[in-house]
Amino acid sequence: MSRLDRSIAVAIIATIWAGVFVVVLPGNAAIVGHVWLVVVLALSLGVALGRVRRELPRRSSSFDAAFAPGRRAHARPATLARVERELTLASGTAFDVHYRLRPLLQQLAAGLLLRHGVDLERHPARAEALLGPGLWEVVRPGRSAPDDRTAPGLPMASIEQAIDDLERLAWS
Repeated sequence: MSRLDRSIAVAIIATIWAGVFVVVLPGNAAIVGHVWLVVVLALSLGVALGRVRRELPRRSSSFDAAFAPGRRAHARPATLARVERELTLASGTAFDVHYRLRPLLQQLAAGLLLRHGVDLERHPARAEALLGPGLWEVVRPGRSAPDDRTAPGLPMASIEQAIDDLERLAWS
C-alpha cells in the first residue's frame, strides 16, 4: 500500500467518523466539520510534501556540510615538516647549521656508518672516506660552534649534496 493509498484510506475513515459524530451530536456539526477539514488538509499537505521531497534533488545544506565529516587531506608527518624547517633554517645562519642541522645529519650519518661497521667517533678517517668531505665537515666530532652566529649558513646546494652523500651511503 502506497503512501497515497494510506492517506486516502485515512481520509475515508475520518469522513465516516465525522458522519457518525454529526448524527450523534447534531449541535456540534460545525466543530466536527472543522476538525474533519483540518484532518483532510493535513493529509493532503503530507502527500504534497512527500511528492515534492521525492521530486526535488537532495542536497545538503551548508550548515550540514560544515559539520559533516569530510575527506581529510593527507597531513604531512610532523617529523617531515620539522626536517624541512631545519633544512630551510640551516641555509640562513651558521647557528642553525650547527645547532639544528648538524645533530640531525650526525645522527643519520652515525646510523649509516654503523651499517658499514664504522663508528663516527672511533674511526674518523674511515668515516670521512665513506661520508665525503662536504658531509664530513658538517658532522665531524669536535666541530666547534661558529664564532659569529649570524654568519651565513650553508648554501642549499651544499645541503643537497650532503643529503645525496647520505643516500649514497645508505644504498651502498
